[in-house]
Amino acid sequence: MPDNYGITASAFTSALSQAANGVCVVTTSHQGLDAGLTVSSMCSVCADPALLLICVNLDNEFCQMVDQCGSFAVNILPGSCVELATVFAGLAENPEASRFDSGEWTRLTTGAPILTNALVALDCRLDSSLVKGTHRVFFGDVVDIRTTSGEPLLYTDRRFATVQPVLL
Repeated sequence: MPDNYGITASAFTSALSQAANGVCVVTTSHQGLDAGLTVSSMCSVCADPALLLICVNLDNEFCQMVDQCGSFAVNILPGSCVELATVFAGLAENPEASRFDSGEWTRLTTGAPILTNALVALDCRLDSSLVKGTHRVFFGDVVDIRTTSGEPLLYTDRRFATVQPVLL
């Protein structure tokens, strides 16, 4: 196990909470069952070939479903989707309701659910994955893209935010 250099999980989490991250809902579908969750850990790996990564806690059923079906979608949320982000984060008032009752959904190439008003939907086939600590890192080959216009939803300092342009 690597040395933690005296860095506590609390100090690390607190420090990184100051970063502003885009909010995404990642989804998958296997044998007629849909799963999804809110993440802020998504990034581009390279443009040619189009490859991205997402990080998901190992305890989430999403990990097993992606391993079984070999695909997932990343839905980059617009600023108007705070409630949907909250539902997919598991913080809804009625946790028994289907997360997919929130929003309107469609499907692209892989069959993973795509939010119709997502700023960007990236449909991915699983390239590979690896486990680091408490999370699985999934690498996805982007096989389909759908875009709209708008401002992204952000997560910073443990709260949702929207873009405030800076005048130069």
